[in-house]
Amino acid sequence: MKPIVAIVGRPNVGKSTLFNKIIGKKIAIVEDIPGLTRDRIYGEAEWSDRPFIVIDTGGFQPEPEGDIIEEVKKQAVAAVEEADIVLMMMDAKEGLMPSDVELSGMLRTYNKKILYAVNKIDGPRMEKAVYDFYSLGKDLFPVSAVSGFGFEELMDSIAEAMPEGGKEEQVEYPRIAIIGRPNVGKSTFTNSLLGKQRMIVSPVPGTTRDSVDSICSYYRKKYLIVDTAGIRRKGKMAKSFERYSFIRTLRNIEICDIALILFDAKDGIVELDQKIAGLVYEAGKAGIVLFNKWDLVDRTPAFQKKLENEFQNKLWFMNYTPVLTVSALQRQRVTKIFPLIDEVVKESSKKISTKELNSFLRESVSIKQPDRHRGREVKLNYMTQVGIKPPRFVIFTNKKEAIKPFYIRFLGRRLREKFGFKGVPVRLFIRQKTR
Repeated sequence: MKPIVAIVGRPNVGKSTLFNKIIGKKIAIVEDIPGLTRDRIYGEAEWSDRPFIVIDTGGFQPEPEGDIIEEVKKQAVAAVEEADIVLMMMDAKEGLMPSDVELSGMLRTYNKKILYAVNKIDGPRMEKAVYDFYSLGKDLFPVSAVSGFGFEELMDSIAEAMPEGGKEEQVEYPRIAIIGRPNVGKSTFTNSLLGKQRMIVSPVPGTTRDSVDSICSYYRKKYLIVDTAGIRRKGKMAKSFERYSFIRTLRNIEICDIALILFDAKDGIVELDQKIAGLVYEAGKAGIVLFNKWDLVDRTPAFQKKLENEFQNKLWFMNYTPVLTVSALQRQRVTKIFPLIDEVVKESSKKISTKELNSFLRESVSIKQPDRHRGREVKLNYMTQVGIKPPRFVIFTNKKEAIKPFYIRFLGRRLREKFGFKGVPVRLFIRQKTR
């Protein structure tokens, strides 16, 4: 098991900036607004040939006000409990605060290795600002998470404090992005999959502001679950951190193996749901549609028929997608998702031999030929698969401009009838045959 380093501290002392610097890429949202990080965010890093896991936590407040702030504190405490090393960050410009002293005292009760980083020291001239902090402990490091001052010395000490352990073999798990509007139950659903309170859950829309990764096990098989920030309408993304959250969600759609698209069964499929599903389709990603909060709806045949019609009419472009009704809160049908994920991920990597494809093409042309072009016969000469995730196919013809969209749709429907591709978009390209 890789050593775990947890970064804790008051709000806005620079934890997320340091987290991003350690892992070498921008994962946590960074902005000069206290409390942006709410859930704990995990990343993988390496220093001095020592791989480890680093956790960014929400700002610690000794006496939190409000349910969400209380949950932030719980998440920070949970990170400390699972860590091997705790890195407590403080702000040199604000000086040693009573809440710093209180947090330090709490950390000592855990019997963990504690390092103290005094952030926002932009050079040697400011090092005198750290003197007051030495009352907390001797393992004190003046740093600037922005400029990198003192960073190497801090990282050397972290690596030195790590428990011994060999390198782990890198394993690729299916990457599953959970997406949807704010407050459709994404975090509750993630917690249901994980079987524990990993994400902050609140009725306040927008509780999850950043994408958060977790490893989930089901019958000894592991999956990487990514809970993403809720996608809002462009006009409502007034704050820059919301726009960045949206960009991060788009990025997670692009790199996922499959997207679980959550809808609120009470609301049905609204316009924003259509747009979110469209993002998955345009990215060429496998998908599963989940109608959440099934325990709160009137499950009559008439209601189910209405929902089915909405799916067919509003998500016609994704009619290949499996649909499941679930209740994240009650864990209703949650475990049925994993076999479905395995099936759809496998479909996205399916390869069809050129021999089978050309046999399929001849059969399709015998059923329905392309329209003649300027009185001349249009021939489909050859078909081959050129990619997976999503499956992509090229058909060569003597008259590319003569192949109309309706005929490409006909071939796409027949391709699914013949080869499946459940839950996966299929891309068909027409190319002009060269002599």
